[in-house]
Amino acid sequence: MSARKRSIVLLSGGLDSSANLALCRLHDEPVLALTVDYGQRAFESERRAADALCRHFGVPNRVLELRWLGALGGSALTDVSLSMPQPKEGELDDRVAAEASKARVWVPNRNGVFLNLAAAFAERHGAEQVVVGFNREEAQTFPDNSEEFLERATRALELSTSNHVRVACYTVRMDKREIVAELDQSVPGFPFQAIWSCYEGGQVACGRCESCRRLERALATRPALAGPGAPGPGGSR
Repeated sequence: MSARKRSIVLLSGGLDSSANLALCRLHDEPVLALTVDYGQRAFESERRAADALCRHFGVPNRVLELRWLGALGGSALTDVSLSMPQPKEGELDDRVAAEASKARVWVPNRNGVFLNLAAAFAERHGAEQVVVGFNREEAQTFPDNSEEFLERATRALELSTSNHVRVACYTVRMDKREIVAELDQSVPGFPFQAIWSCYEGGQVACGRCESCRRLERALATRPALAGPGAPGPGGSR
């Protein structure tokens, strides 16, 4: 059995990052979770979810303030004057519709910025890896969710960190349905009710944004948790 790797986990509170926190707790050693406030509409809801998940798994959480990133503008995630895309469920796998939605929610180099910040914490804490929440479903549209992005980021961090921090993701080859199935199989009692990555903030997720639609579809095999009124239905970007 390989040694458990000390890990820093980037945690938004959505399905993918929460699953990676749980799987890191199972397979490796998460020493710290980082939740980023970049001026997103859903930050307070994301922080509540991240705090609840960290309490559940016994991992400390730290909030990093990067509101300048959202202030760059141009994204419906951070600018309330811009309308949030609300795709129909049947459009989730339509490449043209997905690209149009991506253009409206893209935050410049967000994942690149997050990874480099987390790598600095990893170096300071003597952690071997930064764990992120990616999936192959959204990687079809968002290249910074892909396995290639993980590999290239790891190569860069080998040069920029003294302990050669790598970027890891337990779900990068799964779609969201497979992530839910993996959690049901490997992490009994996973707190699905705690997660939140709806693009909107508030107490109840909107059920209409792309992120909500994707999680609702993934949870369809768990009808007690599915539906726009359920706690925390959202994706995980």
